[in-house]
Amino acid sequence: MLEVLHEFFYIETIIWLFPVIFMFHDLEEIITVESFMTKYKNRVPKAFLARLALIVKKKLGTKSAQLSITAAWILLIISFITFMTAYLLTIEGNLILFTATLNIFFLQAFSHIGQTIIFRGYTPGVITALFIVIPYSLLTYYRLFELGLIDGHLIFESIPFSILMVPIFLMGNLLGRRLIR
Repeated sequence: MLEVLHEFFYIETIIWLFPVIFMFHDLEEIITVESFMTKYKNRVPKAFLARLALIVKKKLGTKSAQLSITAAWILLIISFITFMTAYLLTIEGNLILFTATLNIFFLQAFSHIGQTIIFRGYTPGVITALFIVIPYSLLTYYRLFELGLIDGHLIFESIPFSILMVPIFLMGNLLGRRLIR
Protein backbone atom coordinates (compact mmCIF):
# COMPACT_ATOMS: atom_id res chain seq x y z
CA MET A 1 0.00 0.00 0.00
CA LEU A 2 2.69 2.50 0.96
CA GLU A 3 4.64 1.65 -2.20
CA VAL A 4 1.80 3.25 -4.17
CA LEU A 5 2.44 6.49 -2.26
CA HIS A 6 6.08 6.40 -3.26
CA GLU A 7 5.23 5.92 -6.90
CA PHE A 8 2.77 8.81 -7.10
CA PHE A 9 4.13 11.17 -4.49
CA TYR A 10 7.74 12.02 -5.08
CA ILE A 11 8.95 14.48 -2.49
CA GLU A 12 9.39 17.20 -5.09
CA THR A 13 5.75 16.81 -6.11
CA ILE A 14 4.62 16.96 -2.50
CA ILE A 15 6.66 20.11 -1.88
CA TRP A 16 5.26 21.81 -5.00
CA LEU A 17 1.70 20.92 -3.93
CA PHE A 18 1.99 23.08 -0.82
CA PRO A 19 0.87 26.40 -2.43
CA VAL A 20 -1.88 24.57 -4.34
CA ILE A 21 -3.24 22.94 -1.19
CA PHE A 22 -3.03 26.29 0.61
CA MET A 23 -5.11 27.96 -2.12
CA PHE A 24 -7.81 25.28 -2.07
CA HIS A 25 -8.09 25.75 1.68
CA ASP A 26 -8.15 29.53 1.54
CA LEU A 27 -10.64 29.56 -1.33
CA GLU A 28 -13.10 27.75 0.91
CA GLU A 29 -12.57 30.41 3.57
CA ILE A 30 -12.82 33.31 1.09
CA ILE A 31 -16.04 31.97 -0.40
CA THR A 32 -17.77 31.29 2.92
CA VAL A 33 -16.51 33.94 5.38
CA GLU A 34 -19.08 36.62 4.60
CA SER A 35 -22.09 34.32 4.95
CA PHE A 36 -20.65 32.94 8.20
CA MET A 37 -20.11 36.42 9.64
CA THR A 38 -23.58 37.54 8.50
CA LYS A 39 -25.10 34.53 10.25
CA TYR A 40 -23.45 35.53 13.55
CA LYS A 41 -23.68 39.32 13.10
CA ASN A 42 -26.67 39.77 15.39
CA ARG A 43 -26.46 36.46 17.21
CA VAL A 44 -23.95 36.57 20.05
CA PRO A 45 -22.98 33.07 21.16
CA LYS A 46 -23.23 32.36 24.88
CA ALA A 47 -20.03 30.35 25.07
CA PHE A 48 -16.89 32.37 25.82
CA LEU A 49 -14.83 30.50 23.22
CA ALA A 50 -17.43 31.16 20.52
CA ARG A 51 -17.43 34.90 21.31
CA LEU A 52 -13.63 34.89 21.30
CA ALA A 53 -13.58 33.11 17.92
CA LEU A 54 -15.93 35.74 16.46
CA ILE A 55 -13.78 38.58 17.80
CA VAL A 56 -10.68 37.01 16.25
CA LYS A 57 -12.48 36.45 12.92
CA LYS A 58 -13.59 40.10 12.90
CA LYS A 59 -10.03 41.26 13.59
CA LEU A 60 -8.69 39.05 10.80
CA GLY A 61 -11.21 40.36 8.28
CA THR A 62 -14.87 39.69 7.66
CA LYS A 63 -15.02 40.40 3.95
CA SER A 64 -13.99 38.07 1.17
CA ALA A 65 -11.89 40.83 -0.40
CA GLN A 66 -9.97 41.34 2.85
CA LEU A 67 -9.36 37.63 3.18
CA SER A 68 -8.27 37.50 -0.47
CA ILE A 69 -5.50 40.01 0.19
CA THR A 70 -4.43 38.05 3.24
CA ALA A 71 -4.40 34.84 1.21
CA ALA A 72 -2.38 36.50 -1.56
CA TRP A 73 0.19 37.71 0.98
CA ILE A 74 0.55 34.28 2.58
CA LEU A 75 0.58 32.57 -0.84
CA LEU A 76 3.45 34.82 -1.90
CA ILE A 77 5.47 33.78 1.16
CA ILE A 78 4.56 30.10 0.86
CA SER A 79 5.38 30.11 -2.85
CA PHE A 80 8.80 31.66 -2.21
CA ILE A 81 9.59 29.15 0.53
CA THR A 82 8.33 26.30 -1.66
CA PHE A 83 10.45 27.45 -4.60
CA MET A 84 13.57 27.77 -2.45
CA THR A 85 12.93 24.39 -0.83
CA ALA A 86 12.42 22.61 -4.14
CA TYR A 87 15.41 24.36 -5.70
CA LEU A 88 17.77 23.74 -2.79
CA LEU A 89 16.53 20.23 -2.02
CA THR A 90 19.17 18.59 -4.18
CA ILE A 91 21.89 21.03 -3.15
CA GLU A 92 21.71 21.28 0.61
CA GLY A 93 18.38 19.87 1.72
CA ASN A 94 17.77 22.37 4.53
CA LEU A 95 14.04 22.31 5.11
CA ILE A 96 13.69 24.41 8.25
CA LEU A 97 11.54 27.19 6.73
CA PHE A 98 9.42 24.70 4.82
CA THR A 99 8.93 22.66 7.99
CA ALA A 100 8.11 25.79 10.01
CA THR A 101 5.50 26.82 7.46
CA LEU A 102 4.08 23.30 7.28
CA ASN A 103 3.81 23.29 11.10
CA ILE A 104 1.66 26.43 11.03
CA PHE A 105 -0.49 25.11 8.19
CA PHE A 106 -1.03 21.77 9.93
CA LEU A 107 -1.82 23.26 13.35
CA GLN A 108 -4.19 25.92 12.04
CA ALA A 109 -6.31 23.16 10.50
CA PHE A 110 -7.19 22.11 14.03
CA SER A 111 -8.40 25.64 14.82
CA HIS A 112 -11.08 25.13 12.14
CA ILE A 113 -12.12 21.87 13.74
CA GLY A 114 -12.19 23.54 17.17
CA GLN A 115 -14.32 26.40 15.84
CA THR A 116 -16.74 23.92 14.28
CA ILE A 117 -17.12 22.20 17.65
CA ILE A 118 -17.56 25.53 19.45
CA PHE A 119 -20.17 26.84 16.99
CA ARG A 120 -21.79 23.41 16.58
CA GLY A 121 -21.94 23.89 12.85
CA TYR A 122 -20.01 24.70 9.72
CA THR A 123 -17.18 27.23 9.97
CA PRO A 124 -15.15 28.55 7.02
CA GLY A 125 -12.26 26.25 6.13
CA VAL A 126 -13.29 23.16 8.06
CA ILE A 127 -14.02 20.93 5.06
CA THR A 128 -10.67 21.46 3.38
CA ALA A 129 -8.94 21.35 6.77
CA LEU A 130 -10.34 17.87 7.38
CA PHE A 131 -10.10 16.41 3.90
CA ILE A 132 -7.14 18.21 2.31
CA VAL A 133 -4.90 20.09 4.77
CA ILE A 134 -4.53 17.40 7.45
CA PRO A 135 -4.02 14.50 4.99
CA TYR A 136 -1.56 16.56 2.92
CA SER A 137 0.38 17.60 6.03
CA LEU A 138 0.54 14.05 7.38
CA LEU A 139 1.68 12.73 3.99
CA THR A 140 4.32 15.45 3.77
CA TYR A 141 5.65 14.82 7.27
CA TYR A 142 5.65 11.07 6.59
CA ARG A 143 7.62 11.36 3.34
CA LEU A 144 10.08 13.91 4.77
CA PHE A 145 10.76 11.69 7.78
CA GLU A 146 10.97 8.57 5.63
CA LEU A 147 13.54 10.16 3.31
CA GLY A 148 15.58 11.44 6.25
CA LEU A 149 15.06 15.06 5.18
CA ILE A 150 13.64 15.97 8.58
CA ASP A 151 13.84 14.44 12.02
CA GLY A 152 12.64 15.24 15.52
CA HIS A 153 15.54 17.64 16.03
CA LEU A 154 14.63 19.66 12.92
CA ILE A 155 10.97 19.76 13.98
CA PHE A 156 12.08 21.13 17.36
CA GLU A 157 14.40 23.66 15.66
CA SER A 158 11.58 24.78 13.37
CA ILE A 159 9.25 25.76 16.23
CA PRO A 160 10.83 29.21 16.84
CA PHE A 161 10.68 29.87 13.10
CA SER A 162 7.00 28.88 13.09
CA ILE A 163 6.34 31.32 15.94
CA LEU A 164 8.22 34.10 14.14
CA MET A 165 6.32 33.47 10.92
CA VAL A 166 2.88 33.93 12.49
CA PRO A 167 3.20 37.75 12.79
CA ILE A 168 4.56 37.87 9.24
CA PHE A 169 1.49 36.00 8.01
CA LEU A 170 -0.78 38.21 10.12
CA MET A 171 0.61 41.27 8.34
CA GLY A 172 -1.51 40.07 5.44
CA ASN A 173 -4.60 40.58 7.60
CA LEU A 174 -3.49 44.12 8.33
CA LEU A 175 -2.98 44.73 4.61
CA GLY A 176 -6.42 43.33 3.85
CA ARG A 177 -8.15 45.49 6.45
CA ARG A 178 -6.25 48.63 5.39
CA LEU A 179 -6.78 48.20 1.66
CA ILE A 180 -10.40 47.01 1.80
CA ARG A 181 -12.76 48.73 4.21
